[in-house]
Amino acid sequence: MKIRRVNEDKYIALDDEGREIGRSAVKLKRLDRIFPDCPGQISVLVRANDECRDLLYGAAVTRARLLLKSQSERTRVYAKVSPEDKPALEVLSCLGFAPQDGIMRMTRQVTDEKISLTAPDNCTIVRDTLEDDGEKIRCLRRYNECFAAEKDVSWLEELASFDNFRRILMVSPDDMCGEVMVWTSGDTGIIGIIQTARRWRRQGVAAYLMEDARKYFASLGIPRESMDVWIKAPGNMPLALKAGFVKREMLAVYPVLNK
Repeated sequence: MKIRRVNEDKYIALDDEGREIGRSAVKLKRLDRIFPDCPGQISVLVRANDECRDLLYGAAVTRARLLLKSQSERTRVYAKVSPEDKPALEVLSCLGFAPQDGIMRMTRQVTDEKISLTAPDNCTIVRDTLEDDGEKIRCLRRYNECFAAEKDVSWLEELASFDNFRRILMVSPDDMCGEVMVWTSGDTGIIGIIQTARRWRRQGVAAYLMEDARKYFASLGIPRESMDVWIKAPGNMPLALKAGFVKREMLAVYPVLNK
């Protein structure tokens, strides 16, 4: 077996016959809209078998530490691991990581109660199915800027093809306040993507949009809804809990490097 460096941020492991048996990747993103107090986010992802796991994690974490030292703003290093991947969690623990973060699936029952929240003054709700090409481009630009992603129109069109897809926007006379994209999967309503424009944060926009989504699911006769929450993203978990969501299952564990 040997480890081959693809570039500064990627390594692959090959067996004696030259077949790939694992790979690692390190990615630095600036997520100041999601983590304003820690905008630098360095992720470590390893896919490997028992034979090469330790070596790939060692190479990736070494690279992540070098990246961390070069950052002038607050930055953290975290790994993406399945909750069932005990061997990976053990390796990461030895490398100085602790399981402090992750993605939690949250659920709540859908009711048809009247929305008790009040939208900001002069703001209205608009719903569409993202059929307009110009709206697709604007929506995609906002998503990529917020999540430091590189999604293309085909990805957005795939979302829009899901059952009962709706984009729910809150708009003011001057700009877009926030938006949520929802759909259904069987008898469950899915709150897939929710984001708020920077100047409209902490004004109840996200909470109101979630309630409007609840009313939409109720109109379809959907009994429950779910959303996946990045635990350490400021405000996300408190928002979900306040709206009545409860923790259902951990979808991914994000051990964080203790500096």
